[in-house]
Amino acid sequence: MTSDHGGPSPLPDFDPAVLTELDVRDDLRSGREPLSRILAIADALPEGGVLHVRAPFHPTPLFQVMAQRGFAHHSEAFATDDWSSWFWRSASPPRAAAVAKSLGSAPAPDGVIDLRQLPPPEPLVAILAQITRSDAPFEVMLPFEAPILETLLAEQGWQVEQVAANGEGVHLRIAIAPTGG
Repeated sequence: MTSDHGGPSPLPDFDPAVLTELDVRDDLRSGREPLSRILAIADALPEGGVLHVRAPFHPTPLFQVMAQRGFAHHSEAFATDDWSSWFWRSASPPRAAAVAKSLGSAPAPDGVIDLRQLPPPEPLVAILAQITRSDAPFEVMLPFEAPILETLLAEQGWQVEQVAANGEGVHLRIAIAPTGG
């Protein structure tokens, strides 16, 4: 995974309820220009809203257009043809995520990243972002077991250990896999 380094802001912790999804990959593959749709949705974002745009390339030209409209951005690549870019108004950053309130479940333990409220694929996006920022072990809470996660992270040299699982979710510890020697 690659992070955007051309003047981006770090991706803020935000409540998933303020997220608006827009996947323009099919539009671009079909030769349709998505800029007017992106701008219309961005302009209609409520205060504190976040626009998540999925594109088949790093949308560098869009960053300047959005910056002129007062938006900060953060981008990450999950493959050479799969980019995610998040946009939010610089003057009204998104509100922080509410901890498990809609699930009616207990908050995650201190130091554990609570991803239970995020819609797929956002938990995976958050985990992949974390492993690119630091190689320190970390713990996450997911709403359900995700067997594919162990395979995906193993390919990146990480291991997943289940700490606990109950009706409130799955608690995982993620660390760099030990190397044989």
